[in-house]
Amino acid sequence: MKRTHTGWSAEEDNLLLNAVEQARRAHTPLQAAFESVADATARRPNSVRNRYYSELRVRENAEPLFTPFTDSESDALIRAVLLARAEGQSVRACTMALAGGDTRRMLRYQNKYRAMLKNCPDRINGMRSLLEKEGFQTPDPYMPDPHLPRVGRPPKVPIPATAIRRLLDALYDDLLALGSGEVS
Repeated sequence: MKRTHTGWSAEEDNLLLNAVEQARRAHTPLQAAFESVADATARRPNSVRNRYYSELRVRENAEPLFTPFTDSESDALIRAVLLARAEGQSVRACTMALAGGDTRRMLRYQNKYRAMLKNCPDRINGMRSLLEKEGFQTPDPYMPDPHLPRVGRPPKVPIPATAIRRLLDALYDDLLALGSGEVS
């Protein structure tokens, strides 16, 4: 028999708030908290999530659910990432430094930068031009970095079979020497 819900009790609200607080302390996704409360209350996880965000909106001192970036914040982020990339830092390392070690803020900055990279190439290139006028050379974020390894792809130049054979022979000789006790 399907249970019909007419509202949330104070106990259910407390259960939800406690589950969310535990998830935050454990650095686990809120979705896991929503699912555990859904199991405990015979509700759907989406209903639990909606209740949580609905309650956040009505609480006086609740932190805002989402604060969009201002144009100046977006420009500062682009500038910081481009300058860090010019020094050889990764986007992730730069955004982590900007966030002061706060992983949530780092992900927010990183996602914003990558979204602007995808959706606002004129803005990115405009900042690159401005930095160039100021005397900074920044790498083109739309070109692959030649210094990074080509993850998941074969090397550009195949390794000759003779080189592989020499390597395997040397490894075999080393293993034989280790097995016979010749090498300590």
